[in-house]
Amino acid sequence: MPHSTPRLIPLRDFFRNPEQTSFRISPNGEYLSYTAPYEKRMNVFVEKRGELGAGNAVRVTSETDRDITTHGWKSETIIFTRDFDGDENFHLFSANKDGSNTRDLTPFPGVRVEIVDELQEVENEMLIGLNNRDPQLFDVYRLNVVTGGMQLIAENPGGVTDWVTDHTGAVRLAIQSDGVNNIYLYRDREGEEFRPVLSLSFRDILGPLFFSFDNKAIYALSNLGRDRLAAVKYDIANAKELEVICEHPEVDLAGMEYSRKRHVLTTITYVTWKKQREFLDN
Repeated sequence: MPHSTPRLIPLRDFFRNPEQTSFRISPNGEYLSYTAPYEKRMNVFVEKRGELGAGNAVRVTSETDRDITTHGWKSETIIFTRDFDGDENFHLFSANKDGSNTRDLTPFPGVRVEIVDELQEVENEMLIGLNNRDPQLFDVYRLNVVTGGMQLIAENPGGVTDWVTDHTGAVRLAIQSDGVNNIYLYRDREGEEFRPVLSLSFRDILGPLFFSFDNKAIYALSNLGRDRLAAVKYDIANAKELEVICEHPEVDLAGMEYSRKRHVLTTITYVTWKKQREFLDN
């Protein structure tokens, strides 16, 4: 058979925006949101479930300078982030699902927002980090996405790069880093002062995933006392490993999931020649 020359793929195909991506389902299950191009920029669209592709999409945002890359739902409100002229000081915005009432929830010049916890089980509220007090430090605030009201929950004492909440949405654990060592700061309940409970070098890893369902311990990926990351249950208040949930004989574990409805562990993920899952629940 004659050998045909393969078709050249245009360079623009590798860099063009997808037709639709980043699908999210509303909490009541009735709507789907996604990002798609508008005026060559990615914007947020909403369609009613079962009508995808029927031509009834509502464009929620109309950005023409920068793509919207992050969005989601909070109750019946669309939440998204955007910066201004590429300054990377991202603000958090809200809008109704019909595109009305777009609002900047963090209207502070030169300040960047981070999402700490979406608080999926708390209506209209989420936890955010803001560096409005110090450009290098993010403090945690409880934000009402309807009223725009904020309450300071945890002030960064310096060097805290990660905050961990329990299942009630209380900030209970902070990880403080100097770039080499990590110090774990813990408190039994919100309103108390954080206290150091564990210090680890850069060689040792204890990566909190989420609190146990009684909010007394954490589930984490840990290489403490072993040469690979294993999924463990860890008493962070007393710096003591309680139980090994799962470990792989050859590779690090990559994550663990749970059922928010039933409060049981469901899956372990890891990567060998491809991403794999180990099921913990029938």
